[in-house]
Amino acid sequence: MTNVGLVVVSHSAPLAAAARDLALDMGRNAVIVAAGGTGGDGFGTNAELIASAIEEADSGAGVVVLVDLGSAVMSTEMALEFVDPDLAERTIVAPAPLVEGLVVAAVAASAGADREAVAREAMGALASKQSDIPFDPATADSPDGLSGAASSDVAASGAAATAAPPDTTDDREWHSRRFVVDDPAGLHARPAGALVAAVAPYDADVRVYHELAGRGPVLARSMTSLISLGVQEGDEILVQATGPDAQAALDAVGDLAARGWLAEGESKPETTIPAHMRSPGSGLEIAVGPALVWRVVPREEVRQTTENQMEAYLEARETVRAYLSSLGTDPILTLQVGLLDDPAYASRIISSIEAGNPAEVAVRAATSNTVADYQELPTEYLRERSEDVSALGELLVQALHGIPLGGLATAIRDFGRDPIVVLDSLTPALASEIDAARVIGILAATGSSTGHGALIASAKGIPVIAGKDIARKINDGEEIALEPRSGIVTVNPTREQLRELLRASKEQARLDEVARAHAHEPAIFAGRQIYVRANVATTDDARLGAENGADGSGLVRTEVLFADWEHLPSIDEQVAIFSAITQALGADKQVIIRTWDVGADKPVAFFESNHEENPFLGVRGIRLMRKFSQALIDQFRAIIRVAQHADVRVMIPMVTNVSEVVWARRMFNEAVQAEGRPDELPMFGMMLETPAALLNVKAFDEKVDFFSVGTNDLIQYMAAADRGNADVEDISAEVIPLVVDLIADAARLLDSPLGVCGDLASSEEHVPQLIRAGVASLSVRPGLVPRIKQAIRHIP
Repeated sequence: MTNVGLVVVSHSAPLAAAARDLALDMGRNAVIVAAGGTGGDGFGTNAELIASAIEEADSGAGVVVLVDLGSAVMSTEMALEFVDPDLAERTIVAPAPLVEGLVVAAVAASAGADREAVAREAMGALASKQSDIPFDPATADSPDGLSGAASSDVAASGAAATAAPPDTTDDREWHSRRFVVDDPAGLHARPAGALVAAVAPYDADVRVYHELAGRGPVLARSMTSLISLGVQEGDEILVQATGPDAQAALDAVGDLAARGWLAEGESKPETTIPAHMRSPGSGLEIAVGPALVWRVVPREEVRQTTENQMEAYLEARETVRAYLSSLGTDPILTLQVGLLDDPAYASRIISSIEAGNPAEVAVRAATSNTVADYQELPTEYLRERSEDVSALGELLVQALHGIPLGGLATAIRDFGRDPIVVLDSLTPALASEIDAARVIGILAATGSSTGHGALIASAKGIPVIAGKDIARKINDGEEIALEPRSGIVTVNPTREQLRELLRASKEQARLDEVARAHAHEPAIFAGRQIYVRANVATTDDARLGAENGADGSGLVRTEVLFADWEHLPSIDEQVAIFSAITQALGADKQVIIRTWDVGADKPVAFFESNHEENPFLGVRGIRLMRKFSQALIDQFRAIIRVAQHADVRVMIPMVTNVSEVVWARRMFNEAVQAEGRPDELPMFGMMLETPAALLNVKAFDEKVDFFSVGTNDLIQYMAAADRGNADVEDISAEVIPLVVDLIADAARLLDSPLGVCGDLASSEEHVPQLIRAGVASLSVRPGLVPRIKQAIRHIP
């Protein structure tokens, strides 16, 4: 089939070339020649260049020329005098909008329309834009004084979409089918162009109705007419065809609908919120983008080749060790490397191989048994640690089969756009591979926000939502929207949803930008400074807090700092870590170090404790330290030493009774004596995280120098709902207003300063009530410091 050729004439050569490339993306079979500029530098038009372009574009069906302005018309008229008279007769110069006209003309030409039809399509190209951007020149305050005639002309061009009465003289047999348009933007340029291309090869007349809106019929071979139907996402269209190929044409439309109204080989247009628009370190931004689905290679697609099974296992173990070690020094990764040599886990594998089992069978069985051990642990948090064992087992199996470990970073780089990574499980290794500058967000089918992989990704500032089974049903390239604050996941958002998400994201980004600009300034409310500090579990947290303007740290989690240690850290080892944290935050910043908060969901290897049916209500925190008093004294001594060169304070956790504070004070005094009664002593504080302590707070006021409310545990105990159990999170949420009221009451009663260091401190919704009640400081996630400071400044 010989198609009409197109020529685009512009004063700018780059503009003509860009318009051609855009049009070819829509009308892939069109012949378009750019005739921009003068052939040299600068702007202008050249009649000889245009004549040459017309000759190049013609293949016998004629040429349609689109021009931009001014001398382009005169140059084109002159060019027609240079070409063969027959060719000049076959050429139409259309006064259509350059870009829109060229796009629809390309689609029409690709579909085999004659030159008059192509020119008509080009002339009607503004109709769809007019419907999307309403403009009333009679009321608009427009400096260019657009005349009313212009709008009436545009309105006339769209009149074809209005419902026409049935043609009673047409007695041909029409075949009908209905289709739902599920493109987020409706039947806009791309899907309309795809529909034109779909029916073009068939000997059939095809027409389309939008019955609900009372519009149609329009010809399916006219892109502008299709757009003028005003079809939106979810609307149904009626497609009718008649002629020898009527059924085949309807089948082609059906295939197009099944592909999501995408032309063959066409990828979904980008509608992402780019990674670089995120606020560094927060991880709570709205994320919208295409899915990069990452799946582990099915094991039936690989074969194990090594005969010596023990040798294969040992080689695989070293391969995994090298891979994990290459990903960095994150404590969670170090913990996984340590698990490779865990006696219980490794002995299960070795014993099974020695019993004659293949290495893969041994690894899978040992992994399954170890996971089962974890699943019997008493809390959701501990049970989630089984994910690390499962991930390690999968890495060993991949290594046994010779499958290269990793590869996610390469897949992200090769994807072509910043994706939302969708996977079954966000392991620590995979999270460590992900570059925050290249990824918009992460969605995992299993796990939770407290999973180790999620913690690593969140620390990088990547929005993460885990534990959503919908992740297993998502396909590569589908658009996904993540709202981490609410945990909502939307697949293929509608145009209205996307518009709202983009609006909310831009507003969030604007607020974050303003907050970051003032991050290092004090947060003042009613003439007093409210200190916004960072919760710290690693030295990286401390550095991130400093970058975000934190006023020090209101909570250094010592049990997390040393979670992967096999031995109880010495006084000197603790001094080194604590000093590194104070230096990272700044020598003049206050740092509150919480003593060992071990037990329940935070076990460490060097503090052994008896099995408990309900460890959250058992021996944990300061209760456990009564069994390890020397360890507490040594930690006090380390903190006292750091206090000689930094502004540090000490805080004891999990207090219920005054007697516990009295005992801890006695241990502190022993530490002071052992250190030779130094001149600088850290202030001594306590956590308020049990209802008994909060309700009796006045009794503690003379025993300590300051208080800090641990809202995570406090809410858990108030609601009698495990904070790690998603099935009861709604119960926990319902008691938050009561907890806020109790904190406010405590702040009014106390003479000593009161801070809040749990997740409630990071809630912009509840911060105003806490501050108005007299809370003196908040300790939050490092990335949220700027937003919380800004929230305080705007308390009414």
